[in-house]
Amino acid sequence: MPGMRARIRKFAIVTGLCLGFTSALSAHDLWLATDLAGARGRVCARIGEHFPVSSNGVTADRVEAFQVRTEGGVEKLKGIAEKKQFCAPLAKSAGTGVAEMTVHPRYIRLEAKDFNGYIEGEGFAAVIDARRKSGKTDAEGRELYSRFAKILIGGAGGLATRPVGHVLEIVPEKDPATLVASEPLPVQVLFRGKPLAGVRVSAAYAGAEMKGHEFPVGAETDGEGRALLKLDRAGLWYARLIHMVAAQDDPQIEWRSFFATLTFEVPAKEPPAN
Repeated sequence: MPGMRARIRKFAIVTGLCLGFTSALSAHDLWLATDLAGARGRVCARIGEHFPVSSNGVTADRVEAFQVRTEGGVEKLKGIAEKKQFCAPLAKSAGTGVAEMTVHPRYIRLEAKDFNGYIEGEGFAAVIDARRKSGKTDAEGRELYSRFAKILIGGAGGLATRPVGHVLEIVPEKDPATLVASEPLPVQVLFRGKPLAGVRVSAAYAGAEMKGHEFPVGAETDGEGRALLKLDRAGLWYARLIHMVAAQDDPQIEWRSFFATLTFEVPAKEPPAN
């Protein structure tokens, strides 16, 4: 795969910046959030550990796709980097729908202690076991990671429950805009279009106090890739997961990881009276 190798060589230039970071580096998620600045509103990509506050931004060269899906079709979004976020205006017609972003894969190398802290924190038992069996527990981690993010805008209706085709994707099985107080959200995780069993989906509400990988809500997917997120309050939430597999197509890469997030709003309303 010459194109992939060239991309890896390009990103390997910045790998030295990653060496020596703590495992918190890998806890940084990419999510989308709406921003009501301006008459039409915007959708912004942010990176951080304290949702929805951004500690880092996406640059234009990293963006592979940025678009919004409505019942009227798909519209590409033209974003610009500003401070610690990457934002694009939303057309008035995009009052409801699903905005999505994918970024180009990036290659990193982490020292053994940082990589081990990362995979232990995320609970990647199979990766930990594979490194132990191959005698690589004390070796650096060589990883190519990809990120996928979605946000439900307004009452997305049927769009909320339709996959958009990301390699790794969290698909709600109910529009979160229709939830009532403390109602759980059923989701399904798809990896390369198929249900992904035995992975943990976590969720956090805006402003949640988190320590490392401790999320307020979490559930493991069943054999059909389904999980039930027991949300306990109204407001802005995001769900996330990381899936890591052994790399197959390039000896320079040891692991392929995929990050997925879904941002959504739970309405502040009570169940209907009997």
